[in-house]
Amino acid sequence: MAFRTYIKIVIMILMTVTSVYPVNASDTMLMFVGEDLDVLSIASRKEEAAWSAPAIAKVITLKDIQESGAQTISEALDGTAGFHVETTQDGSIPYLRGIPNSALVLFDTVPMMSGADKSNHFMDYETSLASVKRIEIIRGAGSVLWGPDAFAGVVNAVPFTGKDFSGIETGVALSSADQGKQAYLRHGKDNGDWASFFSLSARQTTEDDSDINVLRFWNDGLTPSPVDERFGHSTPDDSHYLELYGNVSVSDWLVFSAKLSDSRKAFPVTDWEREHTWEEEKVYNTKLFKLEAKKEIGIDSGIRFTGYYSDVELEKSVIDRQFDQEEYSVFGELIYERSLFSSDALLTVGTSYKEDHYDDILVWNSFFPGYLASENLYFLPPFSQKDYDNSLFSFFSQYRHKIENIEFWAGLRNDNHKKFQDKISFSSGAAWSISPEFILKASYGSGYRTPFAKQLDENTESRLEQIKNFNLQLQYKPNKQNLFSLTAFRNDIDDHVVGDRYEGAGVSLPNRQTIDGIELEWEFEATDNLSFSGNATFLSNDGPDEVFLFNDYTYFDDDGNEQKHYERLTHRYDTGSDTILNLSGIWKITENIKLIPQIKYFSDRELYYSVGNETRHYPEAWLCNLRLRMNVIKFCDIDLFVNNIFNNRFETFDVASGHNSDSLSAGVIFRYKW
Repeated sequence: MAFRTYIKIVIMILMTVTSVYPVNASDTMLMFVGEDLDVLSIASRKEEAAWSAPAIAKVITLKDIQESGAQTISEALDGTAGFHVETTQDGSIPYLRGIPNSALVLFDTVPMMSGADKSNHFMDYETSLASVKRIEIIRGAGSVLWGPDAFAGVVNAVPFTGKDFSGIETGVALSSADQGKQAYLRHGKDNGDWASFFSLSARQTTEDDSDINVLRFWNDGLTPSPVDERFGHSTPDDSHYLELYGNVSVSDWLVFSAKLSDSRKAFPVTDWEREHTWEEEKVYNTKLFKLEAKKEIGIDSGIRFTGYYSDVELEKSVIDRQFDQEEYSVFGELIYERSLFSSDALLTVGTSYKEDHYDDILVWNSFFPGYLASENLYFLPPFSQKDYDNSLFSFFSQYRHKIENIEFWAGLRNDNHKKFQDKISFSSGAAWSISPEFILKASYGSGYRTPFAKQLDENTESRLEQIKNFNLQLQYKPNKQNLFSLTAFRNDIDDHVVGDRYEGAGVSLPNRQTIDGIELEWEFEATDNLSFSGNATFLSNDGPDEVFLFNDYTYFDDDGNEQKHYERLTHRYDTGSDTILNLSGIWKITENIKLIPQIKYFSDRELYYSVGNETRHYPEAWLCNLRLRMNVIKFCDIDLFVNNIFNNRFETFDVASGHNSDSLSAGVIFRYKW
């Protein structure tokens, strides 16, 4: 079905539902618990205030999302302390505290990221914000409660339920940046004993209309296409994103949810010398089914069960060849929680079992772009498609105890893998409420991540990459409108490896890295009509260079034995930008009109090209965005926005090279609550 047909269907649904479904004005209220208090659930597996949670925690509320203008999870994260997101043609690369692709990204506590390719997070338009009421963030290792890949932090997108959102809301967004057109519908209803919520969103866009000059290549699968057929001129196809999410809850003990999505992302890729540009396309079909149940056992204890099935089918096209792969997971978890010592202590004990299956995962065995040159008449790049699976049995516990105004916590987790090295993770810390306005937190813990497909192919996964993280945070909150926070941290990483972006040099040799940093956050209300907020992150890295052994040629010795020659390639560890600044203001011009300027700065970055053993430097950049939010009539909001208002174009990362950022763009978002 053509995507234009999807758009028409969505618009017809919006028009039909809103014209025949009467809703009382009182039913349109948003009633979620985090509106007045930043609430999160990922610090200890239960809802609590981020201020006192046993972690360095941050909550991005629905109000924050809308006022920042974020249309994706990656855009929302890019404005928070510790994060810098590089936007590539293939998708966003989140750096958290100087470590790329290091946060475990969850949707309703279910991992969104690909287990085979750690850089596919589904943080862009693949996951719609139409169903999301808040985004929870923990900075620091989180493997005790969340297991593998909760390396430098955890991000959880929390969806609405019928208890949170009652009524109907529709919206349309248009943007000149990527010719984006988006529509959404969300509906929630609380029927007392049961509640329901569902959302539907659709988007069509042109990721990049740059000219491509490699149109055919794979030919008959034995030799590349002839040169006179290989090259030409065209542009990438349009992209589309379609998502349906829904949940049903029964009383306070049972929730069933489902999320289905279909997306096609088409984008150009340019080689390092910028001589060849070709189209790649990723078509994702994802399915998620989840069941949660909980039951109280007496007045001070209870049990919770979570089970889910998730499936990701990927059709990846490179020029004129398609590669199909699939990964799916089955998960079950049981948690027992008990309050002790007159509610001064809380014990959480849990066990879980998970199976991951990977079918036909694509692994390049050589540097693919190097084969596109017109001089190559006979050879296709070697690749393999791998099947593997892993089962994981885990046992974990966390204990919290409050003594007067100091709370202590400690946790331990044992992960028993079928395919990988078993791991023990730990967490510990204390929070001292110096006064109602001041709190001091200190934490020390560990995390680890499982290998990606290229590591498995090269048998380099014997020792899993591990991190030990220390945090010290002082927060001051004199009232609801003002907040000042200072956080110092250290990341010590053992057995660190990195894969070359296009797998030309494979996987680096294991090494050790240390990253120190400081994070500043502030919220300040100058007057009743003027407020400011922002954050700054400063990083320092100490560690050896990344080392690759690149098989540049192969020969046969005098005895006829095949011998591989390896060139030693090195480059500096990639922290991304080591200085990041975000500034924002809100000027309430009238009761119904707000002007929101935003300024972002990030320092210079580097991109390494393994085959040429060359590093490119990308300069620092300043960006300024401006939004005008208007509540013109009751239940109707209009946002007008201009991004990069000074048209400051800068070069940033691409899949195999670099590309220019978006220039000045504008758009509008229209929302109506029925």
